[in-house]
Amino acid sequence: MTLARRAAAQLISAVLVSTFCGYGAIAQATPSETGTTTPAPSPAPSVSPSATPETTEPAPAATPSEPLDPSPGIPAPSAETPATSPDAPAATGTAAPATTPPADTATPPASTAAPASPAAPSPAATDPAAAAPPAAPSEAAAPPAPPPADPIVIAVREKLNDKSFGAKASGTDRDAAAAFYGARSEGPLWVKSGGGFTAAAEAAIGEIRKADDWGLETAAFVLPPAPADAAPAALAEAEATLTLAVLQYAREARGGRLTPLSISPAMDMTPTLKDPKLVLDEVIKAPSADAYLRDLHPKHEQFVRLRDALIKLREPAAPAEPVDEALAVKIPPGKVIKPGAQHADVSLLRRRLKVTAEAGNETIYDEPLQEAVMAFQRANGVKANGFIGKSTRQALNGDEASSKPDPGRDIQRIVNNMERWRWLPTDMGKFYVWNNVPEFKTRAIKDGKQVYEERIVVGLPQWTTPVFSAQMRTIVFHPEWGVPDGIKQKELAPQLRRSSGGGMGIFEDLFGGGGGSSSSAVLRRHDLKVSHNGRPVNPDSVDWNNVDIRRFQFTQPSGPKNVLGIVKFLFPNKHDVYMHDTTAKHLFKQNMRAYSHGCIRVNDPVRFAELLLAEDKNWSADEVDGRFRMGGLNEVKIDKPFWVHNTYFTAVVDDSGKLNTFADVYGYEPRIAAALSGKQYRFETPPQIAEVDPDAPPATTQRRKKQRVTQQTDPLTEAITGLFAN
Repeated sequence: MTLARRAAAQLISAVLVSTFCGYGAIAQATPSETGTTTPAPSPAPSVSPSATPETTEPAPAATPSEPLDPSPGIPAPSAETPATSPDAPAATGTAAPATTPPADTATPPASTAAPASPAAPSPAATDPAAAAPPAAPSEAAAPPAPPPADPIVIAVREKLNDKSFGAKASGTDRDAAAAFYGARSEGPLWVKSGGGFTAAAEAAIGEIRKADDWGLETAAFVLPPAPADAAPAALAEAEATLTLAVLQYAREARGGRLTPLSISPAMDMTPTLKDPKLVLDEVIKAPSADAYLRDLHPKHEQFVRLRDALIKLREPAAPAEPVDEALAVKIPPGKVIKPGAQHADVSLLRRRLKVTAEAGNETIYDEPLQEAVMAFQRANGVKANGFIGKSTRQALNGDEASSKPDPGRDIQRIVNNMERWRWLPTDMGKFYVWNNVPEFKTRAIKDGKQVYEERIVVGLPQWTTPVFSAQMRTIVFHPEWGVPDGIKQKELAPQLRRSSGGGMGIFEDLFGGGGGSSSSAVLRRHDLKVSHNGRPVNPDSVDWNNVDIRRFQFTQPSGPKNVLGIVKFLFPNKHDVYMHDTTAKHLFKQNMRAYSHGCIRVNDPVRFAELLLAEDKNWSADEVDGRFRMGGLNEVKIDKPFWVHNTYFTAVVDDSGKLNTFADVYGYEPRIAAALSGKQYRFETPPQIAEVDPDAPPATTQRRKKQRVTQQTDPLTEAITGLFAN
């Protein structure tokens, strides 16, 4: 080779080396993960391994977001989901799998992994097609194949995919079981490969067979016999059947058998269920499957007491005691008998209550007999006034079918109430208010102990107080009252229409008022102001017969006439229900106290406010009194909102173990009983709701008294401040 050719070859070699090193430098200068550009190093004949940039660590997978505004005292459970209906798909608390980063962002540039020798470049660095991300194959969209599984598990998958298998099972349970076994690579949960059940299976079956003791129905569970055949198909059927039974038990034990809203729109509760996959994961790992299933039931003290009462009622009946002859004495219908009167029925009354008399005085209603009558009235929920009227005669005679002993009905009542306890949150709060509607009582509970109890007035049957849970957030002193739409339409509109020249309405017929006076006079009489879209309106300028009264706002300012009294307690909810004081204090003396439009009136609201603000802010009674003395509308925000639970329990067990029952004021019990058992039961209902005493003297006397009262006070004012207030 000539000297000129040798020089040319060296020059070409140098150019090629420079070209390849420059490519590597360009690749290193691509934008980094943070968006900045790393300057390319000067061309060099080789790349030192120490100069190779480190591979970027992939970002961690996303985790589920935290619940918004977690409720104090009721932590949001990560593995439990609110139940809508037994067949609704249950949402899970697990996070979605992390998305795999694209290859062009997860793979470092080819030049960083190139060998040190510049004479052997990587194909990726020289072939543009190789550098481009490969096209996704069409098979990528297909679902992944199930993991390798035990033959029994494979057979279980086939069983669960067979729609004819477990036809009565909940769709939610079937789907959860199918997903669980579809992802399972281990062996079965409940059966042995050689045949028979595991110890966990035996324990689970034994506990499910005791479902009746927990207010559930054992007969509703399909339990498999022990598989004698070792064939995968036979074992799979037993495995799948028991899995569905365990999931059904877990769902019913935790959240009940019914959807509350199917009973009434006022049963606004959403039971919280445990994730079915978590149930299966936990039950098989638990030290004992039976203990795990028992632990799913509510821990509320009243639930535990009701269960004890249920078991006791189901014990074999003791030998019947001899019938008391006095119970066979019947008091015939008749006029009201007052203390001091002489009447032939008094002698029957003495025999019924076992009260003797001096010879010749058997028909005189004397003081010892009156004391016995009043004691009987108190014990039987009749107003203790000593009058022998219709309700007292019924109680003495046991006329009401619901008052007669009925073990089946009494058991069903407890089962109904246990079902409703399952609808409540598992944790009701460290401190909470419990309003029990049929009992007409409110209580405050702190650390599981009752620290307050008071009488309340609840909604009429046509204006039910709804059942729900919400957090108390505000106490309003000297509140204003905004008239709800229902009261506008049913009570106020008839008065205003008459004042505008309309005809008499039913409420006006009953309560009077209006009397041809102007609309402003009607509103002034009830201390109401009217506005429209925030602007004051002259009521006399409105033709109330031709407008929608709901478009107007009627407000009663704070003051002595205000139907909310001096304080109200707000726990925001879609029902617009709250607790408050009232001017109609006389209603708290009634045994049956369903008189409101749904809101809850408290007998001693001052003490209630003191209790709540002492708990929240550690305020003294004097500090609370200062708020009352301020006058005018003023609010106090609760720093640590606590729960208010409106419930509907007609059976409560007291500290002595006595089961106390209450009238079914809204008629829910027969509906729940029929839905749970398929049977019809008759439960006692309260007497006709009226402020007059059913044992008081005849109606003619009452009408005369009412006429005298009418001359002194406006009857519609009485209606608004009493019966028709919130």
